[in-house]
Amino acid sequence: MGCLPLDARAEGHRLKRRWIAVALATSLLVLIGAPLIALRVLTPRIHALLLDRTRGVLQTHFASDVQLSDFSVTLAPRVTITIEGLALRHRGRTDIPPLIQVAKVSIYSSLSNLLKRNPEVTLVRVEGLRITMPPRVPGGPPLIHKTDQDLAAKYPVLVDQLVADDADIIVLPGEPGKKPHEYPIHHLRLDQFAFDRPATFQAILTNAVPKGEISTYGHFGPWLADDPAATNATGQYNFSNADLGTLKGLSGILSSRGTFDGPLDYLSVNGETDTPDFSLRTADHPVSLHTDFSAIVDGTNGDTYLKSVTARFLRTTLQVSGEVVDENRKLKSRTIELDASSKEARVEDLIRLTTKSARPVMSGDVQLKTRILIPEGREDLVDRLLLGGRFGIAGIRFANPSTQEKVDTLSRKGQGQPENQDISDVISELTGNFKMARSVLDFSDLSFGVAGAAIRLDGTYNLDTEALDFHGQLKLQAKLSQTTTGVKSFFLKAIDPFFEGKDAGTVVAIKITGTKDSPSFGLDHDHGKQDPHAQPSGKGQ
Repeated sequence: MGCLPLDARAEGHRLKRRWIAVALATSLLVLIGAPLIALRVLTPRIHALLLDRTRGVLQTHFASDVQLSDFSVTLAPRVTITIEGLALRHRGRTDIPPLIQVAKVSIYSSLSNLLKRNPEVTLVRVEGLRITMPPRVPGGPPLIHKTDQDLAAKYPVLVDQLVADDADIIVLPGEPGKKPHEYPIHHLRLDQFAFDRPATFQAILTNAVPKGEISTYGHFGPWLADDPAATNATGQYNFSNADLGTLKGLSGILSSRGTFDGPLDYLSVNGETDTPDFSLRTADHPVSLHTDFSAIVDGTNGDTYLKSVTARFLRTTLQVSGEVVDENRKLKSRTIELDASSKEARVEDLIRLTTKSARPVMSGDVQLKTRILIPEGREDLVDRLLLGGRFGIAGIRFANPSTQEKVDTLSRKGQGQPENQDISDVISELTGNFKMARSVLDFSDLSFGVAGAAIRLDGTYNLDTEALDFHGQLKLQAKLSQTTTGVKSFFLKAIDPFFEGKDAGTVVAIKITGTKDSPSFGLDHDHGKQDPHAQPSGKGQ
């Protein structure tokens, strides 16, 4: 065969290289374009599949009609699902706001993770979350629809992390015209969320009354769709800068820390509180108050049952138990009902806490047992406060030297030794029953005793005005003539029989009026000398 010219052979080589380049380019276009074409072809199907699955989860889990303004899916460079204008209307109700409203939900994952047998979502970010809880009729059905479906098996999705900032939980009132309760959640984060396991969580929220910020973390779930209140939660909390001034009648900044564990409607909470500047309106004498407590809290409505509270301030310790519950749905506050007792209390501490006096009028050891009731209402907490109980004070000494001198004089005269100055710095005892309503203490069977003398009184003390109004009897071991000396004693012998008690000595009707700082003591001519506590003798019948 003949040889081709050099020009022809060169042209053949150039054509060969060109075809190779074309083949390579075509192959690259196929390699690059095929997935893009496939994604373009598959995207509508994936979009429809994910939309259908999302609707199914929400409808089944919340028994709600699902409404949304936009649902978009992007498959590259990673799978991004965006839902806007999401609204869940519980059982299709339109007479109240939607159960759940979300401005925007962004879901991030990879296609490989979504195609797993158990799909995995990397991140869910929720913006503008608003949960509106409709009023629940006592004994009515649960707010979340009961389902017999196994959500973990039907929707085995795992969310690595869910984040929601600036969310709101709104609880609608049961009575028309009442303002709803609002619970702002500044930050919420759930990790490893699925229907079949607990999720770890972190949250920061604002407590309304007393107003303050709560940070908490722990484990929550798995969510029980057929009985949400039985969903378990365990973790720790820190409650800081709580302003007790939001409770009318109290003041101080409270902090608390503790742990919780149990179902939402029966959370066991154990913790402590510190209020370095606690005070009541009636006194405005701040004291440092510390409490250790154990309680059961119904997380679905806020009702609290105090199993044990130990409160300490100054040199006083109180033991408290009771409950704080919402009994009257027409009122915003809660009913507080407590039992308090103490065998380690000081009367000067209690006086400092409850009265306006700059210096307690007396000191001594107190034993106390009382029932405390604060009904729900819009009035000042102190004005709503109802008390009833009994107390005993031993080893009393009075701070005012003039008052203590009067007590010493009473003891000298009661013992028939009016000039004996060795009888001094006398200690006394005080016992009695008490009730309190509208800031007025009502005492009965009030007994004040010193060596040689005893006073029994009934009367009232006003915490606001500090006014005293007591009536009763003074009993002395000595006769009236023995309470003085000289000529005065001689003349008093003539009237000793008129003031003689059953067991000799002296009985005199007295009254105490004026104010706490300026009391007025005198004979009570209106009440006479009859012992109001004596039983009828039966004579003359």
